[in-house]
Amino acid sequence: MKIAWLLLLVALSVSGCGSKTKENLYEEGVKQLKASNPAGAVVYFKNALEKDANYYDARLQLAKAYAALGKNEQAEKEYLKVLTQSPEHDEVLIELARLYITMSKGDEAYAMGQKYLARHPGSAEGLEAVGGAFAAQGKYREAVDHLERALAADPHRSTSRVQLASVQVVMGQTDRAREQLNRVITDEPKNFKALFMLASVEKDTGHADKAAALYQRVLELDPGRLDAQYKLGMIDVEQKQLDRAEKTADQMIKQSPKRGEGYRLKGVVSYHRRNYVDAITALQQSIKLAPSLDGYQFLGLSYYGNGDLESALSQFRIILDRIPTSRQARLLTAQVLLSQKRVDDAVAEIKKVIAANASDAVAHNILGTAYIQQGLFEEGMHELDLATKLDPKLVQAHLKKGAYYFSEGKTSRGEEELASAVSASPDSLSSRLLLATFYHRQGNTDKALSLLRAGLKGGKQDAPLYNAMAGLQLARRDRNGAAKSLADAKRVDPLFAAAYLNLAGYYAAQADYVKAIAELSALHQRVPGNLRALFGLATLSELAGRDNDALAYYQKAKQTGAPEAYLALAAYHQKKGAPGKALEVLDDAIRLDPRAAAPLDAKARLFLEQRDYKKALKAAEEMEALDPDRGISLKIKAYLAMKEGGKAVEQAQRLIARYPTSTRGYLVLANVYQMTGDTPRALAQVQRAVKADPKSAEPRLMLGDVNLARKDFPAAQAAFQEALKLQPDSAAAKFALANLVETQGKKEDAVARYRAIVQQHGSFAPALNNLAYLCADGYGSKEEALRYAFAAYRLEPGNAVIIDTVGYALIRSGRNADAVKVLERAATLAPANPTVRYHLALAYRQTGDLARSQKALQESLAMGEYPDRKAAQALLAQLRK
Repeated sequence: MKIAWLLLLVALSVSGCGSKTKENLYEEGVKQLKASNPAGAVVYFKNALEKDANYYDARLQLAKAYAALGKNEQAEKEYLKVLTQSPEHDEVLIELARLYITMSKGDEAYAMGQKYLARHPGSAEGLEAVGGAFAAQGKYREAVDHLERALAADPHRSTSRVQLASVQVVMGQTDRAREQLNRVITDEPKNFKALFMLASVEKDTGHADKAAALYQRVLELDPGRLDAQYKLGMIDVEQKQLDRAEKTADQMIKQSPKRGEGYRLKGVVSYHRRNYVDAITALQQSIKLAPSLDGYQFLGLSYYGNGDLESALSQFRIILDRIPTSRQARLLTAQVLLSQKRVDDAVAEIKKVIAANASDAVAHNILGTAYIQQGLFEEGMHELDLATKLDPKLVQAHLKKGAYYFSEGKTSRGEEELASAVSASPDSLSSRLLLATFYHRQGNTDKALSLLRAGLKGGKQDAPLYNAMAGLQLARRDRNGAAKSLADAKRVDPLFAAAYLNLAGYYAAQADYVKAIAELSALHQRVPGNLRALFGLATLSELAGRDNDALAYYQKAKQTGAPEAYLALAAYHQKKGAPGKALEVLDDAIRLDPRAAAPLDAKARLFLEQRDYKKALKAAEEMEALDPDRGISLKIKAYLAMKEGGKAVEQAQRLIARYPTSTRGYLVLANVYQMTGDTPRALAQVQRAVKADPKSAEPRLMLGDVNLARKDFPAAQAAFQEALKLQPDSAAAKFALANLVETQGKKEDAVARYRAIVQQHGSFAPALNNLAYLCADGYGSKEEALRYAFAAYRLEPGNAVIIDTVGYALIRSGRNADAVKVLERAATLAPANPTVRYHLALAYRQTGDLARSQKALQESLAMGEYPDRKAAQALLAQLRK
């Protein structure tokens, strides 16, 4: 009987719709949309379109209804149909831009907003759309600029003000956001979007009582707002008032049994009570009735708590499919992958979070844990240290309290907390390693080693500890002890990649490439797809002059499908003078992912190197469609290479026009003037950049570089010190000061500064390179020179300056035959570098090839002035005698 009644109701509904005109159906759909019933509106609009497929207004409203339902792909499809039907209707451009912003498709939103602005220059709607697009791209300064311009055009435009507030929240400017939202609410007391956003700001800044009052205010204005009831319930959950939250959930379900919010709150309460089975049931029902990101997230967490990792992963991936920029979903995805021991996949996910926000403490914390699981002790500790610097109060009580005390200078209290963390959880690898690092930095390496040895259990889990012990032993030059510890790490876990990688690095630092290659080969046999092993084998083979082997390893890396492997193989072909092959590889990478910017960027640079400027500019045009800023930068490089400074200036001015309140355009233009030898104009643009953003370190760094080029050392130093003051953790600012000191001839001071940078920023290649060179020159040990040079080379294997340093370190270590091979390659990559030719001459002399040595010296001296010119002249005179 129930089925019969349902069929009758459907039949009556359909027949009712069929008897109405398309206009009647349209009007009814609009009523439903205004009554916050987009699902009902969809039915009416679709019926109207069945009567007339070209009914523009009905299709536009259908798209809006789909957008209101969160069915973004369907909304996009309908908007694009409308645009095809009526290209002249500008409203669609704005609606599409808003939809793309919701979908985090910043590039597409920007394109739509710019089209609208082209038709309506200076309009508030267009400026708001472009501002939202910039926000979706993570370009917050530009977003603020456009939204403020929108408000200047229309001061009463509440949508622009709310959007501006949302950007200010992301930028951490909560007081400004409050000011904007309160102004909107004063003008429009029933602006629910502003009320909800202000409540969210209050809750996130620790004012839950104010947030609750705002949600109550929403309910007074509209008692049927279940979303406000849900938010109030969530505040109760966070305050551990679970009984009260459950009572609210039951009332919501009774009040609206066909809405999802009540079931969602019920599921959240069950999750917090660790009743995962009931939580899963309630959350599944909530998603069935009303899919929501909150619902998917808590359902994923409930599956995770219940041990169903694959189902948990599926929920988080649903969120990422809809919002690829969702930080929380990606962090949770990484955590599940770590639990599944899929560490490489977890690292890839976390790096996406850090790429979006390099200051994300939680992401750095998870990445550090992942690296430690991989046995990459130094990288892991660097990430954990960075995480605790970014957020000293980051969860995990003892561990984070210890980091907090360290940040306050209370080292004894910090040590106590870390020791407590180890005692409370003896099997916790992170806390043991962090405490060991603290002991090492205090100069108590014996105590650090003792702590690590105390954690040994005699199984696979010991491998990271042995690996960490090796790092400490190498730091105090106990090579035999380090080698034994790494061998032990391999013994307890033959698949522990870091032991092989670190042993290879240990042998490579002694220029014993045969043993280094043997270690990496062993790892490759056990884990064929390990990219670190393949890249290491390729670079070591290159250094040893075994080009065929190097090529084979790069090709094997490419077979893994990893984007970086394509770039590495292309770079190898390019270094070997085979640009055609390099181009083929880059085209393969572009076919693999047409929206990937890196291979297209490499392709443009390849054409620039080949001086094929027409193709370089074409590639730059293609890049501009993907990434406007990057495309413009490539065009500037092309015009500078073509000696067309005027056109380069024009492109830089385009950047300034796009971002009038940002530093980037001014800095690019300053660089153009500097490259064309117009230092006064370069300085003027840098000063404009400083005024545009007085709190940014980047303009100060460039100001220092310009003054350094003028040999105005006091001015350069002042600028670099100001940059460091603005950004105390800036490796670039620290390096600039160290390099300035070295330029002034204060070598010991420079070495101390470079060492400090390497200790804190272990992957900063310029500092590694300069430290290696000075060590080779006698300001450190020969072993250190090779170790630092090879570390820099691993980071940038195509950098001719670094290859030259490796060669110079080899000469100083007496590995002259190896030095010749390396320096010949450096000379090929940098044919106009006189220092490389001079070092090559030294290597030839050491191997007894005096004729080639003389020739290389003559070539270096013909290239003009350079620091070693007098030494080269003296050597040439000596050889001629």
